[in-house]
Amino acid sequence: MDEREFFDKLAPTWDANEILSTPEHVRHILSLTGIKRGDRVLDLGTGTGVLLPAIAELTGPDGKITAIDYSTGMLEIARRKFSGLNPRPEFLCMDFENETIDGEYDAIFLYCVYPHLHTPVDTIKWLRAINLSDNGSIIVAFPSDEHFINSVHREKHSESDHLPPASELAEWFRLNGLDAKVVEADDSNYIISISKHPCA
Repeated sequence: MDEREFFDKLAPTWDANEILSTPEHVRHILSLTGIKRGDRVLDLGTGTGVLLPAIAELTGPDGKITAIDYSTGMLEIARRKFSGLNPRPEFLCMDFENETIDGEYDAIFLYCVYPHLHTPVDTIKWLRAINLSDNGSIIVAFPSDEHFINSVHREKHSESDHLPPASELAEWFRLNGLDAKVVEADDSNYIISISKHPCA
């Protein structure tokens, strides 16, 4: 079973098993990322859309939300749950590591997605170059620390599958020319922000 089939199969029970991404927790994470009214936000690997209501609250009706996932099962649930938001998200089924996304965004989220990237630095650099606005940021985030994430992803499938502490990942990003900083790192949050401009 490939990864797409894996997530399609999990989609119907995903929300029942997701206990960390409560609305309050998601709002806390997003409150630290600088999203403001009218912003354009790209949610990559949206899954069943756990971030979407909080994003809509922050951007307001003048914002723009694009939600992308390559699992049709996950995306269909997100569409069914959140098509009524204002702004209404645009839902796209695509592999963002291998397909080009149209448009420029003020915030690009990789929420609980990083361990599934096959070429993380190249992907983030591509998103930064093509899709990130001048004052925007790419956010790598989890609703837990790296220990919990690594307990979920026990088998290493890619270079990003083992998640180091946030400070180490941010340093690795900087060594690869990405201007990354730790926003918050504790037992409940793991948030790294990457700016538009290359690291000096």
